[in-house]
Amino acid sequence: MESPHTQDFHVRDLPTRSVTLFPSQAQIVREIKNVTLKPGPNEITVVGVTPTADEHSIKVEGTGSATITDITVKLLPNRDIFQEIYPDSDSESESEATSEEDDDDDDKVNDALEEVRDKLIALKDEQKRAREVISSSESRLKILDSYNHSLERKCGVNIEASIETYRVEREKVFQDHMDGAARERDLAKEILKLTKEKTRLEKVQAKEKAKADREKAKVKRAKEKLREKQERREREALREKVRVRQEREQFWPRSCYTIKISLDAGANFTPGSSRRSSISSLADVKLVTEKDKETDAADDTATSITCDLTLSYVTSSAFWAPSYDLALSSTSNTGTLSFDAQLTNMTSETWANSKVTLSTSQASFSGLHDDTPKLVPWRLKIVGKLNQWEQADIVHSHEEQHHKQLWSTQQNNAVMQKPRAGLFGVNPNPFQQAQAQAQAQSLFGKPMQKPAFGSAQMNNQMAPAGFGSAAPQAKTSALFGGSANANANTNTNNYQPGGGLFGNSNNTNNARPMPPPPPAAPTGPPRALARSAAAPTAAPQSEGLFEPPQTAPNPDDAPSTIPADNLDGQTILDAAPLLNFQDSSFEETGLTSTYDLPHLKTLPPSTTPSKQRVARITFTSITFTRTVVPKYKPAAYLRATLRNTSKLTLLRGPTGLTLDGSFLGRSTLPRCSAGDTFSIPLGVDPAVRVAYPKPEVTRSTTGMFTKGENAVYTRSVTLVNTRAAAGKPVAITVLDQVPVSEDEKIRVDLLTPAGLSVSTTPGVAAKGVVTGEPGRVGGRKEDKEWGKATAVLRKEGEVQWNVSLDAGKSVKLVLRYEVAFPTGERVAQVY
Repeated sequence: MESPHTQDFHVRDLPTRSVTLFPSQAQIVREIKNVTLKPGPNEITVVGVTPTADEHSIKVEGTGSATITDITVKLLPNRDIFQEIYPDSDSESESEATSEEDDDDDDKVNDALEEVRDKLIALKDEQKRAREVISSSESRLKILDSYNHSLERKCGVNIEASIETYRVEREKVFQDHMDGAARERDLAKEILKLTKEKTRLEKVQAKEKAKADREKAKVKRAKEKLREKQERREREALREKVRVRQEREQFWPRSCYTIKISLDAGANFTPGSSRRSSISSLADVKLVTEKDKETDAADDTATSITCDLTLSYVTSSAFWAPSYDLALSSTSNTGTLSFDAQLTNMTSETWANSKVTLSTSQASFSGLHDDTPKLVPWRLKIVGKLNQWEQADIVHSHEEQHHKQLWSTQQNNAVMQKPRAGLFGVNPNPFQQAQAQAQAQSLFGKPMQKPAFGSAQMNNQMAPAGFGSAAPQAKTSALFGGSANANANTNTNNYQPGGGLFGNSNNTNNARPMPPPPPAAPTGPPRALARSAAAPTAAPQSEGLFEPPQTAPNPDDAPSTIPADNLDGQTILDAAPLLNFQDSSFEETGLTSTYDLPHLKTLPPSTTPSKQRVARITFTSITFTRTVVPKYKPAAYLRATLRNTSKLTLLRGPTGLTLDGSFLGRSTLPRCSAGDTFSIPLGVDPAVRVAYPKPEVTRSTTGMFTKGENAVYTRSVTLVNTRAAAGKPVAITVLDQVPVSEDEKIRVDLLTPAGLSVSTTPGVAAKGVVTGEPGRVGGRKEDKEWGKATAVLRKEGEVQWNVSLDAGKSVKLVLRYEVAFPTGERVAQVY
């Protein structure tokens, strides 16, 4: 049998035609252009496909004069060597050990001082000579005296001649002695003068030497600082090098998919495609008219055949999620919403210069295996008194509870994530590991918890499922031979991450972990709810109403009534810096929306998502409302209601809020279809002050019951609009309540506002009553024109005031009710 002509391609060398990102996965299309085929069987091998790809989604298509006969996909060990692909830089900034010359040069001698010293030495020598002359004259005089005494004992001595000789010699000796003494005195004076000059010059030299030493120490300190700065730079460069290497190791595949494509060149059939599951496909591809080339030097008649192939596959380790920035203006009632997309690629591949498309298809479909449920008859029967009675059997049927549990499981387990612990990382040899540890310890002061060039260590958390798709299922077993204790739990409340992410370890510092499936969302942002639950109840404000507030209200304490939207609750990512991007083109086909990003993009593997501008939406006629529930908290909560007038569907995601140029913080934008409205809380409005003093109670024993107990309770709330007098009126909704009697012996009558009653006609609102009085007692005449307020009584004893309060004005709303019950009875709240 003729052996096939083989060709190998690495996926990193193949151009990327397009990348389509979904909320929980991505589809990649790569091209293999101008593949040269020989007549007969050919085998093309593509290696290096990310191990996170779905092997069943791999598809090969193409054009050319060839037939795709077979496709095989295998997960094989990565044969590439990490050090060859990412070699260590040989041009390491070696610390140039510039041997510090101690600059121990001999001190420069002062020439003047040296000259004085030389003169002193010469003068002292002359002084010695002068003293020698004096000493010699004294010795000679002694000799003369001794000779003179010796003449007395001799006979026949000529006395005159001897005396004359003595006189002459003594004069010579005396002259020599006088000359020596005079010379010594002159030399002593010169020596004293030069000694003083020497002392002065020595002091000057000492000062110069001290100054030079200070300059030398200064230069030495500067050199020390320069050397320390260079060492810090080298340490930072090494840290950065280690960080880059560790990040590369996180996405270095230990195993990767190898795709073998068998083609038969020479046959002409109709075009088609082939998937990974094909055993023997007869799908041929279109003919192309290209000039034949000579491929075999030995056989000039052998001609080459070219074809173009496209390789597509799906991976769950790449996705996108929405992010917003909402800027509102309360003066013009307008707003601007910047719709951004956070793109995440956590595969082992880099998609360079590719067309990137965002799709929301998984926001509308829950799965291909999810069929329409069928109702099962709900039957009831009477059970004995001894049997345990479960009221839930009447409220919810067993089938209903079962299907709700299945639906919740499907919402959190739609896309199955592969365990990454056995798929990514680099296994260093022991020498590399010990060397890296020693180097890191010497540089950073303490031993690292993991090898600097070892396996990457992260928690095995999984990508969030988006817009209705179920979140990834926790899984701990290794893929293709790896052993681990599998403990996949379908209940998201017991979510437990598996092994270390990207390398069999436990560190979480190297990369941002992907968010786990969140539980059912409560009514409001988690941070606001947590703070509201932890904060103590605010004390009622009854004094200092028209003075500046003592403490600024916390915007995060505002309760939120945004409904939990489980269809896209898993699409929220961590907040990212808001950047400026080019807008994308938008297209909506059926139930799916797509956004084509401008220009070609490069998406390298990274734990940090990149951001791309999708659209910019302008809102007009925004309604700002304020709600006050003084019984619980004396604060006016501001809320903005917006209408989505664009053609885009706004998906649930994090948003930054800016009001009148001031950044408020981060919140969550609810899902909103085109043409629908949504509201978003803006925290407490500090311009509206609320006072809610303690209730006034008046008790009596007269009333509608004989010898009954009556109590009249009076509560009031005072609102102050502290905005400038030129400002517009603000709309405020005030909510309070009166107790509701659950016993026929207790009667509750609403006294003020008078004339309120609950509407008994379904769908018809209760009639409102105009109420309210100026909040400033004894104020100016202008304070009486504060605006208007209408009170409405709703069910369950709720009283609602719709207030329009002018700028700079104040209003007082009074609630008075009477509670009557028989004497001797006690009244308590029913829980």
